[in-house]
Amino acid sequence: MSVTRSGVGMWGIAAADFGAELQLVELPEPQAGPDELKVRMFAASVNPFDRKVVNGMLRESAEHRFPLVPGTDGAGEVVGSGERIFGTFFHRPVGGGTYAEYVTVPAQNVLAPLPEDLDPAVAAALPTAGMTALQLVESLGDAKSVVVIGPNGGVGSFAVQIARAAGKDVIPVGRGDSLVEADALIDLVSTDRSSFEANARYAPLAFNTNYVSSDNAQNFGMKGSREMLVRLASMVQAGDLSVPIARRVPLRDAADVFAGHGPGKTVIIM
Repeated sequence: MSVTRSGVGMWGIAAADFGAELQLVELPEPQAGPDELKVRMFAASVNPFDRKVVNGMLRESAEHRFPLVPGTDGAGEVVGSGERIFGTFFHRPVGGGTYAEYVTVPAQNVLAPLPEDLDPAVAAALPTAGMTALQLVESLGDAKSVVVIGPNGGVGSFAVQIARAAGKDVIPVGRGDSLVEADALIDLVSTDRSSFEANARYAPLAFNTNYVSSDNAQNFGMKGSREMLVRLASMVQAGDLSVPIARRVPLRDAADVFAGHGPGKTVIIM
């Protein structure tokens, strides 16, 4: 059944409650508050974190508003100035995310200029996955070899490319593949302590992105910056980094973006 806009507001993809299915809904356009930017979105990237937010991961730690529009990464144009930007759009209260035609974002968020010759969908896919991969590889220091468990997703694909560009011997390992010893290990898959600790025995330096280790030094948390976004964009422009976009979905058809669609990034096009 087709959905017709009433003539006011905007389209967004939202959940009516924690754990609810996403739906195409009409919402009021957000208005920027003090120290905020209102942005007309070009594209939004889908991240595993977005599904976790809808499922209530932050319900005890942050105020939420419903319908809950997920989405943290995107690219768009600042309303008023016309500045083209991309980066991380997460803010509180949770629920005014990037799966919509317009968002507001705190001006102090990690944002960078969107180069004219960079596809907005590609830029939207860079922030969380790209900055996580870049920081992970830089955390490996002088390690000459690294096992990457889960090399086909957004973070994994970026980490493999960035590590190889840094001159490291990269051993990609998929689910169920045998592990080998290396100087370092990046585990993007394990969701429980025993699985990660079994994998971590193969390398003296190991990180996971799901906070499952008893050793906090092994629990990797990304801290992004404008400089990192600029670096990632420059790497893409120079042909040194390929962005694995597997699926581009128009906003009107994006209610199923949490369904599994294989490796690579899903990007919503406004």
